[in-house]
Amino acid sequence: MDYDLFQSDDDEDILTAFLQATQKAQPDPAEEIQSNDNLDHDECILELLPEFNCGGRDTIKTHTDFPQHSFVRNGYALKAPLPRSRLEKLCFDFEPEQLQVCAVLRYVHGESCKQIQKLSAAVAGQQQLQSKSSLHAASSWYKARQQVTHYYLWLLHEVDEQHLQLLAPAIVQLRELINSCLDADTWRILYFAEHSKGNECQAPAYHFYHGALEWRLLDLCLLHKLQELDATSQLVYLSQLERTLDDLVLCASFYYRSKHSAELLHSSAFMCRCCKELWLVLQHQHPHQQLTDADTDTDTGFWPLLHRAMQRHKKKMDATPALAYHEFYAWLRLSLARLGAYDACGMQLLQPTPVSAEVLQTGCLLRQFLACQPDEQQRRVYLCLLAPLQLRWGQPDTDVICQLWECLHRSLNCNFGGQSQLDQLPLICASGSAYLERYRTLLAKPLPDDLNLSSFTLFALLLGKTLQQLPALGRGNQAQKLLGRIFSKFSAAKLLALNESGIHHVIELFLCLLLTYGEFSELAPKLREMLLCLAFDKLPPARRQLAAKGHMAVLLLHAQRRQPLDEYVSKLLAQLATVRNDTDVGGIYAATLQPIFELADDFARGEQLLLAPWLAHYIEHSAQAAQERVWQALHLLAQKLRANMSAGMWDALQQNVLPQLRVQYVSGYSTWLPQLAADFVALDRDKKLLEGLLQGAEPANTAASAQLLLHVLRDTASGGQQPSSMLIIQVWIKSLVLLNAQHEAVLALNPFVIQLEEVCALGLDADSLADREPLCAFFGALGRRAQQQEALAHVRMQLSHKLHAYVAHFDQWLAPQSRQERPELGARFYNFLAIVIYNCPTLCYVRSKPSCFFHLAMVRFLLTTQLQAGVAPEGRLPQLLHKIFPVLLQGIGRLPYRTDAYLSRTLEQLVLHWTPHFGFSSNVKLVARPYATLLQADSDGELAHYVLQHLANQFLAVQRSQAGTHVGLILTVLQQLFVGLDDLELGAEAEAQLLTLLRAVHVPLLEHVMFVGELEPSRVQVLSLYAVLVNLSQFQRSAAARDICSTDIRNLAEKHLAHCTYFYFQMLIKLAERAPQLVAPLFGFVREQAHSVELKRGAGEDVGIRKCLQRLQQVLRVG
Repeated sequence: MDYDLFQSDDDEDILTAFLQATQKAQPDPAEEIQSNDNLDHDECILELLPEFNCGGRDTIKTHTDFPQHSFVRNGYALKAPLPRSRLEKLCFDFEPEQLQVCAVLRYVHGESCKQIQKLSAAVAGQQQLQSKSSLHAASSWYKARQQVTHYYLWLLHEVDEQHLQLLAPAIVQLRELINSCLDADTWRILYFAEHSKGNECQAPAYHFYHGALEWRLLDLCLLHKLQELDATSQLVYLSQLERTLDDLVLCASFYYRSKHSAELLHSSAFMCRCCKELWLVLQHQHPHQQLTDADTDTDTGFWPLLHRAMQRHKKKMDATPALAYHEFYAWLRLSLARLGAYDACGMQLLQPTPVSAEVLQTGCLLRQFLACQPDEQQRRVYLCLLAPLQLRWGQPDTDVICQLWECLHRSLNCNFGGQSQLDQLPLICASGSAYLERYRTLLAKPLPDDLNLSSFTLFALLLGKTLQQLPALGRGNQAQKLLGRIFSKFSAAKLLALNESGIHHVIELFLCLLLTYGEFSELAPKLREMLLCLAFDKLPPARRQLAAKGHMAVLLLHAQRRQPLDEYVSKLLAQLATVRNDTDVGGIYAATLQPIFELADDFARGEQLLLAPWLAHYIEHSAQAAQERVWQALHLLAQKLRANMSAGMWDALQQNVLPQLRVQYVSGYSTWLPQLAADFVALDRDKKLLEGLLQGAEPANTAASAQLLLHVLRDTASGGQQPSSMLIIQVWIKSLVLLNAQHEAVLALNPFVIQLEEVCALGLDADSLADREPLCAFFGALGRRAQQQEALAHVRMQLSHKLHAYVAHFDQWLAPQSRQERPELGARFYNFLAIVIYNCPTLCYVRSKPSCFFHLAMVRFLLTTQLQAGVAPEGRLPQLLHKIFPVLLQGIGRLPYRTDAYLSRTLEQLVLHWTPHFGFSSNVKLVARPYATLLQADSDGELAHYVLQHLANQFLAVQRSQAGTHVGLILTVLQQLFVGLDDLELGAEAEAQLLTLLRAVHVPLLEHVMFVGELEPSRVQVLSLYAVLVNLSQFQRSAAARDICSTDIRNLAEKHLAHCTYFYFQMLIKLAERAPQLVAPLFGFVREQAHSVELKRGAGEDVGIRKCLQRLQQVLRVG
């Protein structure tokens, strides 16, 4: 139809009508419509003209009131009479009085129909239907739509019983035109015609779409008004309402097809807020409309009409899969239910009224959905769409829960995995506390909307939240029936037949029930007995561990709810015993200890039963990381016991934990062990545990003792046990030996040590300990204190006792394995031995006491049985002794070694057994360093003479003309000693060292030349040494040195000439060849001694002696 033909051909008639209306002459009833000016002052008259002004796509996160210019905010959804608009605000080119002229009205009506046709043609692309005078600018589309809308507003204003017959044909014609333009194909184009610019949008589709929404709304309002005047209009109203619902459902279905299933959870079914507003007006307006007096609100209510509209839509869309239809239905239903957040004026409600489940038909529609056999992903989406209706916008429906349970309980052993490979296994938590935290977190969310959750998990959450709401609604009996229906599906045989997935699903079901059901003490015993049907000894390891996690989650929940634990714990430990305290299960038990101890306040609910033999077994067989978690839990327990002692818990700790703690303290490396040991010390009533731990077997962790003592000392400030000063110093010294002075534990101990009375008495402070090695400072001060003149014998004895207490059990500090694996540890330990022997010789040595420090150090470390038996020392031990050897010798030198047979023998054995092992280097100067150091450090030369004399006598002795094994090393050392003297500055000190050296070794050197075989290398080496000696500047300047040499040669003549004449003369001859200046002055003495020997023999002149004298004389002459 071309509505340009609707215009009047007689312009004179229209002009006449204008004039009549302007002059306000008496109108002809047949030509004019009576105005309703008497109602213009009614309160329902609007100051503005409502319209749809789009704000863009609607989202579920939009939580604002509808705008002021909207229909719903202007009373179009109220029960009161529909509002009317002021005629002067209409956008016609006529005055309100002129609109009363029939010819003008026909013109306006025709123009409105023409605008509808133009908008429809523009959307359909039929531009040829537009005349040259049609819309030239984009803004004209809005004016075209506005003209039709205002025409409807004028009709709403003017229609009454008097004008009904005159206006009814125009209204019907307009409605039929709109209906004919809005078919399914048109809606397919229009449904997405939203725009964030609103009415400034230039697209004709936008204005046609929003105009259609406005016209349908106003047409229904007009029919609503007409049916009050004419009963026959009620059927028309219902028909048009159904058409409107069908169109809105169709638009929503088009929108649904553009969505992925996962997007439905977070998107609205309304394309824009304008569409949403129309749904809201229909929802609030229609329940108050009735077809006949016999009809009920249920039949003509909004939701029944929607359900019938959905059924009509389903018939029209036969090709649509049934599952897609149900998914779309659930999505649309949820979006419509969310409109309950607004009242009839478009304002948000603080507490929306939920819709009954019968009205929403949740149970019926769920049954139809499940009958279509959906896959896992479809189930998840549907349940996420159903959950808000079940929990927020609608009333809880137990029929929904029952249907889901009947569907899912048969599939407990399935993994409910989706299409992705990541969903092939259920989400099994790491521990019982993780299980509990997971489902507490999920239940804390307002609504389950995570598609990563399986459909069974979503069901469990729905079940739990439904159980939470039922008692508040006075439907507690339904909760009991629901639980009964669930429990009826479980039996011991069925539980044992569950696989890992099944046990996981049972755990999450039971936890959701326990976390939400009001009567915990009533429900918990039933559920835990069901879980106990999963006997550990009848399950494979994987299922056994999963069942244990479930038990621990339930047990932890018992603790959180302050319920008794003793009965449940006893049964759990009995089950653990049936699998011989399986370590994997024990680890799951142990992981729950800390959260349970954190919740304990008086330990009166049976927590002590958890500390049973299984725990010691688990600690013994688990890895260090697992042990540390147990130690951390026990530390927390000890802290609580110190604040609130429980005799039962302390006894359990002593019986089942303390023995294993002792073992682990010695063998373990965890930093928690010293802390936990300190906790036990603080709880110990007998006050003997600390001493037992510190003086017992040495821990593998060398810092353990210091860390333990530190924890105890810090606890002392809060009223803990005060360790003895002797114990503190002992641990400090041991830590300095096994660690180092810069270790954090040693540095932390220093302030406590400095405050001790014994340390202050020695004159030590922080500065003195920082200036040098703390061990040297401490033992040096202790040694000086013992050497003071006023120190009486009993005072020295007390100091000796203290020293032995300070270093008690020192022989256990260093394990042989540690010395090999950590060479630096061995070096510090041997340095410690030397420091004590050097600084405190009179205190560390007690005559005839085998347990004294000196004797133990010798027997265990310095002069071991293996060393004396000729077994070579291992590793770097020779280097260690080489470094401390002069210090050891000087320390012994401060003792009466000449009068004490033990000391004398010890000194000789040290020289005898260690010197051969000092040849580990080719550096002669380095090898000779211990004796060079001793020679330089010995001021009076007595000790050096003693040591060097024993050295020469032991190693230069000749048996059967054969030199000893190590004579080359000794001669090298002696030669280096002589050479080293020339490096010293001239003075009495250098001469004194030379004299000491000559007195000690000169005679053994001469005797070695006498008796050793002529072909032995050592003979040449000794003679070369003499050549070096006589060339020393120090020797040449020292008359005393030459006198010593001459005296020794004279003494040897008196000793050996009569019996070893040939050997003596051979020695003198060889000596004269290299050092004639030594022998020449003695030739006369030697000749006299030779004559004396001849006289004593009484045989006259001895040819052999004469030849030797002659040979010697010749050598001296040559020399």
